[in-house]
Amino acid sequence: MLLLTRMRDTALARSLLWRWSARGVWLGPVAFALSLLGTELLRREPLRLWAVLLLVGAGVLAVLAWSDSRWSHSLPADWGTSLAETQLQVWRRRCALATLAGTAFLSALAHLAFLAAPNETFGAAGWLWLAGIAVVIAAAAFRSVARSPQNDGEADGPPAWTWWELAVVASIAILALALRVWDLRDVPFNIYPDEIMTGLVAERAYINGAGPAPCLFSTLWSDIELPALWFAIVAGALKLGGIGLTAVRLPAALFGAATVLPFYGFVRGVWGRIAAIAGASIMAFSAANVHYSRMALNNITTPFFWAVCFFFIMRGLRRRRPTDWTLAGLAAGVSEHFYYGTRLLSFILIAFVVYLLVVHWSAARRYLGDIGWLILGYLIGFGPLLSYFVTHPGLYYGRGAGLMTWNRIPASWHDIQQMWSTLRPIMSENLLGISTHSAQDIMYYAPLLLAAEAALLVLGVALLAWRWRHPAAFLVLLSGLAVLFVGGTLILYPNSSPPMLAHWTPAFPALYVAVAVPVGAWVESAGVCLRGRERWITISVVVVGLLTMAYANTNFYFYRYYADPESLRNERYRAAQRLYEVQTTQSRYMATLGPAYRVVVVGQSPYPYDPETTRYLVSGQEYITIRDPLGQLSLDHVTAKGLAFLFFPGSEQYREIIRERYPGGMEEEVRNPVGRRVFYAYVIKPQIIGSDSQPR
Repeated sequence: MLLLTRMRDTALARSLLWRWSARGVWLGPVAFALSLLGTELLRREPLRLWAVLLLVGAGVLAVLAWSDSRWSHSLPADWGTSLAETQLQVWRRRCALATLAGTAFLSALAHLAFLAAPNETFGAAGWLWLAGIAVVIAAAAFRSVARSPQNDGEADGPPAWTWWELAVVASIAILALALRVWDLRDVPFNIYPDEIMTGLVAERAYINGAGPAPCLFSTLWSDIELPALWFAIVAGALKLGGIGLTAVRLPAALFGAATVLPFYGFVRGVWGRIAAIAGASIMAFSAANVHYSRMALNNITTPFFWAVCFFFIMRGLRRRRPTDWTLAGLAAGVSEHFYYGTRLLSFILIAFVVYLLVVHWSAARRYLGDIGWLILGYLIGFGPLLSYFVTHPGLYYGRGAGLMTWNRIPASWHDIQQMWSTLRPIMSENLLGISTHSAQDIMYYAPLLLAAEAALLVLGVALLAWRWRHPAAFLVLLSGLAVLFVGGTLILYPNSSPPMLAHWTPAFPALYVAVAVPVGAWVESAGVCLRGRERWITISVVVVGLLTMAYANTNFYFYRYYADPESLRNERYRAAQRLYEVQTTQSRYMATLGPAYRVVVVGQSPYPYDPETTRYLVSGQEYITIRDPLGQLSLDHVTAKGLAFLFFPGSEQYREIIRERYPGGMEEEVRNPVGRRVFYAYVIKPQIIGSDSQPR
């Protein structure tokens, strides 16, 4: 009997030990369920305290479940070189030094050429800039690299590529591209005025401007001052595709689709295949990411360059090759030619280097030379544009500094209290904007993530924070929190309300990493603890989950998403969006008629008409206004041209007069995407206009 009791106790102990060792399999889903419940409860204001407690508890459970998940080593401990490699290093070092001297010479010449001829579109400065980029890459390739035994095996590095993985990555990239370029002219329905302005600036500068084209190493758009390279790219798209909304939106769509590739490499190198597949897939179909990629604004370019930069930094830490560090610096430097948000990257990289030197000094001191390559690559990539900003000192930080909600370091307890009372409501709204509150930037009209994605985000942030000593975790947390604090909290437009998700776009790589990490950790824990058939169950669950989220995002964005003015809390923004909605509806309706119609607005319209928006949808269409229909009714006859009369609110009484004067037409009610009537229309086809029944 005693023997049986001992055997039962031993079996029970083994069972409990196995269950605890397999906690990642069963405790992880519990954490996700709690996080999902907390995310849903955030929608109910009286229950938000309980929601926060649930989210905190879910994060704690995620740490308990996956705290020992395996991440690749980013800082190998032992470096060694063979005698042959040592002899080869001498030759490589000499070549690298000679090439570096050439790089410095070319870079200096590029800056001097720009200062000597600052109005040349590309000129010698541009060619010297490109030559400097090529030469610095060659110099980094010449530089010798020490090999680490830890890097030569598969245990601590990324897994080897397989054919099925390449097929999956290609499928994700194709999906990302398709979701961003399909029906680009008509989705999103709302046309943000800055999209048209982007096209107009590009036209005036590089297509039909009166004078010579502006220098690419300068800024355009008065009071906005965006670097000119973006507008040159947009102008190239307009030249290839013609003046139209599709062409002006295309460059951003291509950048957005391309981001999934460096992002996949970044996640794969640290958290493995499954996390990379999950993260890149969610980035590919996430509604907010798709939306900002389908707008003709350069906000979405920053995630691409940051993902490239982070990918090469982490690969440089693993392999200690100057080429990786140089390419990371070049990505950071070239990104300065695009969206404002990238101007935070230099501070993020400085903070990351300080972190490495303080927290990982024994290993990081070996990277001092590599950090030099990072800095050099950044300066070379920045190029003559750096000289432009030096000679125009108010432009680089001027726009951001003028929009700060808090612009000083607190010097007293009163300052601290005042800063907290100013920033706390903004931070609270920003956190709710992740899954609960709609964006307030007049660009996107929904929360950042769907509920399931937001629930994964909570678990991922908890894991990254728990393992903050890992360089990749620290870099992700640093970049994400820096963008949310500076771009989302410190910088807001006057009279605007948070969250301003358009300012969050540089944080997209960090956000989707956090979403992907728990997925990879769960599948990894199942692979360790479960048998073959049971492992496939977890893979199937992940695939079904990704397909479900893909359907939810695409169905929401392409079929249910609407730029609702009533979702805006600020009255001025709400009034502005009402005008934009009418302008967009009118221009899109006129575009459906085509150039074979003359459009006549009858009476006094309370809404301003934007002819440029219409021009980007249809060309060659005549627009006429009849402010006094009783005294100004006759129109000149134009062969093969139909007539479309528009009656806005306040002018409906003239519909009968027009019908009597121009019989044979069809009446329509023009509505916005959610069915609200915007105006009436009376359309007479061209063949009827040419008949004898019409007045001459």
